[in-house]
Amino acid sequence: MTHYCSLFERLDGQAPAQANSVASIATHLGKMLSTRAGSVQTLHDYGLPDLNDLRLSLHESLSRSRLSIERFIQAYEPRLANVRVRLLPRDRDPLVLAFAIEATLLANGIRQPVVFSALLGDGGQVEVAPDDL
Repeated sequence: MTHYCSLFERLDGQAPAQANSVASIATHLGKMLSTRAGSVQTLHDYGLPDLNDLRLSLHESLSRSRLSIERFIQAYEPRLANVRVRLLPRDRDPLVLAFAIEATLLANGIRQPVVFSALLGDGGQVEVAPDDL
C-alpha cells in the first residue's frame, strides 16, 4: 500500500506509520490552508485566496471560503476523502474565522471518520488540530 506523507515529513525521514497519523494530517492541513493562492510558482492552483479579504457579502464570502477549502483539501490531501467543511459559530470572537473539517481517513485499507478544527489566526495563518469524535 502506498503511504502518503507531506514533503516536510519525507525530508525529516519520518516513518510511514507516522505519516498516516491524524496529527500528521492536521499539521499538513495547517500548512496547506496557510498557503495563499499564487504563491507556489509550479502549482498555480495551489493555495487559498486570502480568507481575511472578504469583499463580497459576509454570507457569500463565507460560503465561497468553505467551498474553496473543501476543493483544496480534496485535491491535495490524498489521505482524506468525503471532505466537508462546516463553519463554526463565532460566539467568542466575531473577528475570528473557525471551521470544522470532517472527512474519512483512508489509511492501510481502513476508512475512519476524522474531524479537525481550524482557526484562522493573525497574519492569515491557519491552525489545525484533530478533534475527538
